[in-house]
Amino acid sequence: MESLEITLYDAFPQTVNVLNKQGGIYLEGAAKRSGFGKLLFASTDMNKVINGASVILVILPSLYHNSIAQTIAPLLKDGQIVILNPITPLGTIDFQNTLAKNGCTADIVLAGTNTLLFACRAVQPGHVHVSGQKNDILVSAYPSRKNDIVLAAIQQYLPEYRMVPDILSVSLDNLNFEFHPGPTLLYTAMIENGLDFEYYSDFTPSQARLIEAIDQERLALCRAYGIPVRNVAQTFHDEYGYEGTLYEMIKHADVYKGIKGPSTLNSRFLTEDIPYSLRAIQTLAQIANISTPAIDTVVNLAYILLGDNLDKGRTLSQLGFNKDTTVSDLLEMCR
Repeated sequence: MESLEITLYDAFPQTVNVLNKQGGIYLEGAAKRSGFGKLLFASTDMNKVINGASVILVILPSLYHNSIAQTIAPLLKDGQIVILNPITPLGTIDFQNTLAKNGCTADIVLAGTNTLLFACRAVQPGHVHVSGQKNDILVSAYPSRKNDIVLAAIQQYLPEYRMVPDILSVSLDNLNFEFHPGPTLLYTAMIENGLDFEYYSDFTPSQARLIEAIDQERLALCRAYGIPVRNVAQTFHDEYGYEGTLYEMIKHADVYKGIKGPSTLNSRFLTEDIPYSLRAIQTLAQIANISTPAIDTVVNLAYILLGDNLDKGRTLSQLGFNKDTTVSDLLEMCR
């Protein structure tokens, strides 16, 4: 395999200093490859990091995608590929809109994945422990007529990435919006009483049932948009290889052992996954005239509990759509 020159951006100088002193990152645990990964350099200077890069991986929560888009908009060059790892629903549309609003004129290729390749945590700067590596990651360009360009750039290095017909397929297969907001709200008493708990290992059957109810609404949306996707249990099985009911797989998933629950409701499981995920799903449902009572209940409860701590999110107008936008319009944009 051809070696790559990897540069890395981080906002914190202390992290950058550690990475440059080490010359890379130590990777251990359940990754297919572990050991020491070399970096050309790390920097807090975004222009220095992405200048001359053929592929730019944005590996951040969607909370930060708009600020990253604002930063890199004037720096991007023709031919560069930008992959958001992962997107929340309709994330590439929102990212592209922000690039355009901030003066980006470069002819780039924008793409997004449905989830992260690794379940991992930084033990300390420059030292990462991987608890699990997924086998099947969905990716598509926006628009998808550029899929071949993305595939040619990544297939040698990221064989787990599988191209799908369009970004809507990716959006509706990112299941964070099922696993995070609803179950987190059902943990409210534990969170506000300051109890220590593991997010997945302490799941109850009711939390799994809420996920499955939201999943039924997601599947109805997929049918409306003509997207063949797996149900949540099948997706979980395909990604990690576990067997059993959804509750059994979550409850006993080794890959999630040790992942602590949030200590505050002001957590990205709500501050990201409500406005940037479930709001976008509501927008897709509004365009397709699909009812989503379970999703609406979770969203409404989150705004009652958190109020101004939640952004307005990916509403119809925020994404540049209007009441006349149709399913066909959206499919044409994405393909």
